[in-house]
Amino acid sequence: MRFGVVVVGPPGAGKTTACRGFQQFFAAVRRPCAVINLDPANDALPYQPDVNISELITLEDVMNEFDLGPNGGLIYCMEYLEKNLEWLKDRMGPLGDKFLIIDCPGQVELYTNYTSVKKTLEWLERQGNRLCVVHMVDAHLCTDPSKYVAALMLSLKTMIQLELPHLNVLSKIDLLPSY
Repeated sequence: MRFGVVVVGPPGAGKTTACRGFQQFFAAVRRPCAVINLDPANDALPYQPDVNISELITLEDVMNEFDLGPNGGLIYCMEYLEKNLEWLKDRMGPLGDKFLIIDCPGQVELYTNYTSVKKTLEWLERQGNRLCVVHMVDAHLCTDPSKYVAALMLSLKTMIQLELPHLNVLSKIDLLPSY
């Protein structure tokens, strides 16, 4: 049985940076971990992923081939991954029982309105992985009541949709005084 975190949140919330931080922490405490990049739009990773969706599909290729915008392209990519879970299984096989750090795309509709990510995470759970969602929320949203309530509603909708243990994390807290 493997354990892991699924890092989700809106664009720019710090998902990839958090994944890199998790990876650095696990290295510091000498605990084996594996980073899985499920963001087909992220081509500038600050870490070396153990599994990278870009080997299967990229947002740029989908947008060019099907004349889709970034939102439609990301939906297509996640649906394509859902239809190709054997590819993911093959890539995850050599990871053994390493702790999983799963970096996800920043399009929130993937977690709130569409089921491909949910079905992929359910499949991962059926494969013997115990996952917890880490929902990154930009701390500057706490400076305005309406933005804060909107962030809470987004977190709640994500929690309800994904049906996994859920942890909200305020990111970029060090920048809060500048807001």
